[in-house]
Amino acid sequence: AAGPGPGRAGMAVRAALLLGLLLLSHQPGDTAILEANGNLSCRCLKSTRAFIPPAKYSSIEVWPVGSSCRRPEVVIKLKSQKRVCVDPDTLWVKKLLQDLPHL
Repeated sequence: AAGPGPGRAGMAVRAALLLGLLLLSHQPGDTAILEANGNLSCRCLKSTRAFIPPAKYSSIEVWPVGSSCRRPEVVIKLKSQKRVCVDPDTLWVKKLLQDLPHL
């Protein structure tokens, strides 16, 4: 008569372990999806390499690589209130970022 009781408990333990293993094995998949779609959370969908004269700047935002975006982003807010994403690998943007602490 003791057979069905421990059998059910054993099945419950096995089901819990299986669920735990499924959850653990699912995390790497989630990480891969985040990495594949990581740039969907970026502020800039596209950026320009065209030079923007500093006289037009209202402010500059620099966003480093993080968990939500896999690339650095530089956003220039113009005096017209328009926001422009610029390519951080462009020479003039690199120079601008070097000079920021002195501005």
